[in-house]
Amino acid sequence: MRDGVILRADVYRPDGENPVPAIVYRTPYDRSSPLIPLAAVDPERAVEAGFALVVQDVRGRYGSDGSFYTFSHEGRDGFDTIEWAASQPWCDGAVGMAGRSYGGAAQWLAALERPPHLRAIAPVVIGTDFFHNWVYQGGAFQLGFNLFWALLMFAPKESRRTDEHSRHLPLLNLPVLREIPEARFYFDWLEHSRYDGYWARLAVAPRHSRVLAPAFNVGGWYDVFLGGTLNNYTGMRNSGGSELARTGQRLVVGPWAHGSTYGPFPDHRFGVFGGHDAIDVDGLLLDYFAVQLRDAPPPEGDSPVRLFVMGENRWRDEDDWPLARARPAQWFLRAGGLLDVERPGDEAADEYVYDPADPAPTIGGPTSLPARMFRTNTGPLDQRPVEARADVLVYTSQPLRRPLEATGPLLIVLYAATTAPDTDFVVKLSDVAPDGFSRILAEGILRARFRDGDEREATTLPGRPYEYRIDLVATSNVFGIGHRIRVAVTSSSFPRFDRNGNSGRPLGTDRLEDLRPARQTIFHDRERASHLVLPVVPS
Repeated sequence: MRDGVILRADVYRPDGENPVPAIVYRTPYDRSSPLIPLAAVDPERAVEAGFALVVQDVRGRYGSDGSFYTFSHEGRDGFDTIEWAASQPWCDGAVGMAGRSYGGAAQWLAALERPPHLRAIAPVVIGTDFFHNWVYQGGAFQLGFNLFWALLMFAPKESRRTDEHSRHLPLLNLPVLREIPEARFYFDWLEHSRYDGYWARLAVAPRHSRVLAPAFNVGGWYDVFLGGTLNNYTGMRNSGGSELARTGQRLVVGPWAHGSTYGPFPDHRFGVFGGHDAIDVDGLLLDYFAVQLRDAPPPEGDSPVRLFVMGENRWRDEDDWPLARARPAQWFLRAGGLLDVERPGDEAADEYVYDPADPAPTIGGPTSLPARMFRTNTGPLDQRPVEARADVLVYTSQPLRRPLEATGPLLIVLYAATTAPDTDFVVKLSDVAPDGFSRILAEGILRARFRDGDEREATTLPGRPYEYRIDLVATSNVFGIGHRIRVAVTSSSFPRFDRNGNSGRPLGTDRLEDLRPARQTIFHDRERASHLVLPVVPS
């Protein structure tokens, strides 16, 4: 690297003397791992397709020298690695990048540095802003994912006890990580609980105009980074730094979760999609690299966007995202647990008590909680066990008389009050089958103190109603005939998010004795009509 640090890589390349394009994959997970074919592109398939594949340990990990700190060196080190690869006698000067999760973040940060020989990137299941799309959502700390990842990186044996460690209070004094100097980033993340300069320097979205290379974006409807994947696609389509970067964007979104497999492939354990979600992601990526790195013609039927539509359980090509033909439709929370298109009149509010000592658990949804390490799991799981709790309010539509497709961004506007100086509101959207199976589609959260944005905290007056605009990210689902649309409202999804102690204390400082119950009030009347906004696609 430019500062003299040595990073080590394995290079897979075709036999022969003719130079070929190179694909670079930079990983913190061990370049010699047998899982590499699922984390980037399969080396054998890449070589058979006429590419060289460079698999490199990032700075401070496994075979590479230097010190690791999340994201900090990936821009410059990525630039230097790309230019090194382009200068090798076996490379023809055209370089792409591939990789999932952290390997996707490394691509975006390198692309921002504008390496002269970078022709395309293929980030899989990664976000655009590591504050909003990785560490926090709606002002809440994504505890389950962040803690599991930190332990996996630096205390892999302890990662098997992530569920147990997630219950430790206070969060800022977790002994298993405090004892590991390389894990200091985890506590830096907790201490920077607002969007500040620490995060702004790493944000991709405000700098899409610096990226000259086009991207093949792959995401999952149940992936923790779905919002960032979609934002990267739309941001680059609108503001990419070159005409090719804007027009060469591609987006594929399947019904996948981040940690349900070791790659961006369907996890047939979900079952509900009947195996129709199978798709050759490696083949799509290699076809894309052939176009961008070798100037091959696009594959027949190539389209900018390919989505898996749940409910119908089929793949569909689209011209863009979000769908221009989708129309926002309001579904109102009503008395008696009804979800309806009719606006409410004078209706009494609903209440529940949220006790952080007994938080509502995470069951499935868009997260990454390995079943072997948590009491819960990820993906399209049945929500009835959590919906039956006394601290969960459930609003359900009448059975549908005709299919209804919702494809696009999701939002719920909630009018609520709390008796606490700070609290959380969590909302889940489900598709309820005639047999009662409540399949989760999306989940969102908003911490009361951050209702006006992530850059500053706003005081919450106990008992006063406020408007909470909660981002549920997005989905693509057809609610079939006889199915019902369901919205569940509560105040925790633990351990996906850290439990709000209702104390108003700074993040990570709550002790067990600081936790206090709060009475939550959800309004649905003429003046405070809480509602879900569905992006309805005409049939």
